[in-house]
Amino acid sequence: MKVKQDQYIYPPRPDKAIPRDQTEILGQMGWLAQLKYNDTRCLIKLLPNGESELWNRHGEQIRSYTCPDWLHDQIKTLRDKLGLAKNEYHLLDGGLLDQKHRAIKDSLVIWDILVRDGEHLLGSNYLDRYNSIQAPKDIPWYWSHGENTHRFGTSYTPNIFIPELYPAIAWPQLWDLIHTVNKPFENIAGPLLEGLVFKNPLGTLDMGFTEKNNADWIMRSRVTTGRHTF
Repeated sequence: MKVKQDQYIYPPRPDKAIPRDQTEILGQMGWLAQLKYNDTRCLIKLLPNGESELWNRHGEQIRSYTCPDWLHDQIKTLRDKLGLAKNEYHLLDGGLLDQKHRAIKDSLVIWDILVRDGEHLLGSNYLDRYNSIQAPKDIPWYWSHGENTHRFGTSYTPNIFIPELYPAIAWPQLWDLIHTVNKPFENIAGPLLEGLVFKNPLGTLDMGFTEKNNADWIMRSRVTTGRHTF
């Protein structure tokens, strides 16, 4: 379905959380997991004039963060690496890693592509869309703290990356990573890794014209904080 660049599309958003000890059923169903970063949900509009805009999940352009010119340049590089036409409108679903946690600044994670060449990708499954925005080369995107370095995804540019998809056999190791990364910030900041996001790779994209949408193929499990238990 063709859409215009001024027609806001809300990003897919899970409305259910599941305790860690109940996630095994998702693995049995073939669902995959990604790290859940402590980010600000961010839609990246790639406009036909070659420019880009950052929007939040409430249908508002992000005003509380000023994207530096060098990061805009990296977004242009991202567009080129993904082979997205410069004279067309595209919409990427991502997250801004800057305002929620002091440990990462001026970085973007890319979750999904919702519009390509002005076409809302309705009916496409998540795995196909994810594969279509894979980084051209498997270059790890690392986060470092002190002497410790951890792989958070695959790099497009120094400050833009895509999270990896993990089958159920890897989930215990991911929870260990989450604990290790968060431990230095206990009692002084919230978690940098909030848990895992689970996705049905064959879940198909539905309309995103209301804030709650596409929740049937996404679920999350979070670490315990003052706001939630899972």
